[in-house]
Amino acid sequence: MEKLEDFKKIKLLNALKAGDSAAFNEIYHKYRQKIFGYAYHFTRCREEAEELTQDSFVRLWENRAKIDPEKNFDAFIYTLIRNNFLGALRKKAREKAYTCEKLTNEQSFNAIEDELDAKESKQLAQEAIESLSPQVKKIYLLSRNDYYSHEEISQLMGISKNTVNNHLKKSLGIMRKYFRTYSPETIISLVMVMFC
Repeated sequence: MEKLEDFKKIKLLNALKAGDSAAFNEIYHKYRQKIFGYAYHFTRCREEAEELTQDSFVRLWENRAKIDPEKNFDAFIYTLIRNNFLGALRKKAREKAYTCEKLTNEQSFNAIEDELDAKESKQLAQEAIESLSPQVKKIYLLSRNDYYSHEEISQLMGISKNTVNNHLKKSLGIMRKYFRTYSPETIISLVMVMFC
């Protein structure tokens, strides 16, 4: 009985090796569960095992000329699946490395771009400050750079708090206009520079 089974198996494998699609279908139905079991052993994930099983049958068909019907077919299939799985792991690792590298490069590029935008905004802010009249410029710098309160500035300069407030409003208006004129896309950066 065992010899008859071996004979049928050898005949089936020879037919597969010759490219017989009916033999391939029979082997598919006969070995699908076993291959899925091997694949699941490697992946521990049903979806990945399913994918690996399908891919293994594609590889089996592509490598059918390498089948030796006299040798252990189960070992051949197991080796095919293992190699397929290791190849899939290597591919996944390469994709992950590529994704990480791409993400790192994008983050580096974005950081450089942000830094350049910040430098440009600071440069524009400095130019806008330089365009202010001397008294308005002094009040602005005391408020924003030296962190003096409106009351402290009024006492230091001998002017009313209301005048200090008006000059600060005027300076911010001039700076906004300067930014809109020379760099409309960096108006948000200006706000950050002016208030931080």
